[in-house]
Amino acid sequence: MAIDLNVEWQQVWRTAPDTLSGRFLRRFWHPVYRSQDLAAGRAVPLQILGERFTLYRGEGGAAHIVAFRCAHRGTQLSTGWVEGDCLRCLYHGWKYDHTGQCVEQPGEDEGFAGKVRIRSYPAEEYLGLVFAYFGEGAPPPLTHHPDFEGPGILDLETPELWPCNFFNRVDNACDIGHVAFTHAVALQRGRTSTGEDPRFARVRQFSSCETDYGIETTITFPDREPEYFHYHMPIANQNSEGASLHRGGVDTSGARNKRISWRVPVDDDNTVSFSVNLFQLTEEEYEAYRERRRVTDAIDLPAIGEDILAGRIREAELDEGVPRPALFSVEDYVTQIGQGPVAPRENDRLGKIDQGVIMLRKIWERELKALAEGRPLKEWTAKI
Repeated sequence: MAIDLNVEWQQVWRTAPDTLSGRFLRRFWHPVYRSQDLAAGRAVPLQILGERFTLYRGEGGAAHIVAFRCAHRGTQLSTGWVEGDCLRCLYHGWKYDHTGQCVEQPGEDEGFAGKVRIRSYPAEEYLGLVFAYFGEGAPPPLTHHPDFEGPGILDLETPELWPCNFFNRVDNACDIGHVAFTHAVALQRGRTSTGEDPRFARVRQFSSCETDYGIETTITFPDREPEYFHYHMPIANQNSEGASLHRGGVDTSGARNKRISWRVPVDDDNTVSFSVNLFQLTEEEYEAYRERRRVTDAIDLPAIGEDILAGRIREAELDEGVPRPALFSVEDYVTQIGQGPVAPRENDRLGKIDQGVIMLRKIWERELKALAEGRPLKEWTAKI
């Protein structure tokens, strides 16, 4: 059946395995869980890319992903229990190894188990996250990020679930022009505590270029060193060193923080973000940062965002005690959720300030069209 590429591109937000964008996303590894949250001998349900799976950690420590349901009567496998490196179903005790092969069926004839197998998926752990591959065939090598492999304190933020499509979040990755306006309140509050003038954002200049890993955006200022932001295909956003003010900040300049975030589709209407920081801090400084982040994490930021969207409050009216990093998250929430669960991109009127967004969308359109037509896709590499 012929594919209408224009229609398919406009539906880039669709992530099911039978969609063009879903097929494209399944060509990459994606983070699905924090390693620290998955104890040995524990199984949990998992929803990613509009599908459900079972994630468990064997008693030996390895993480595994298999199908969501038992092949016998279809009950949810995560309700069962882990035995060694295997998973036993709660309903009738069928037992599966990490490859999905059924290895034991209480009460059944010998040889029946060998005829039953459920789907399994490659899983690897890296930077404190469990990564999974949901595509067909052998997976490509997991992309590594050398910027986060050096000395320092590796810190993982609490996963952040937002009620919007992943492309609402991805679209923001290369949109540097929004900062002066979306984050005006947070920047203004920062002026009194750090001497920073939020107006700097309005006089800076920026440019974007395609790279081997995605897009690099360069920001230049009249009186300071340039900053560089990196978008990694297909869904990761790496902040410039020193630019991240989210979830507690580091110091008044933020100059000792590297941060990367993956915007992973849960389904077409929800996205979970996994963010990793690498800090150059003393233990005392890190503990102070963690205390600031505990304050931020205790605030229901989406609830504040929903109140602003509903017109019940304005951001400038929020208590001065709301930490500046929390304001950044609220501001992003309001603008990205405010576009609707799935932003109608066909209605956008893009201009000069949107050069990064335009480049990102052109790359996605190019790659999806190549996939639809059976042509080679670009082989994305790690940022070096």
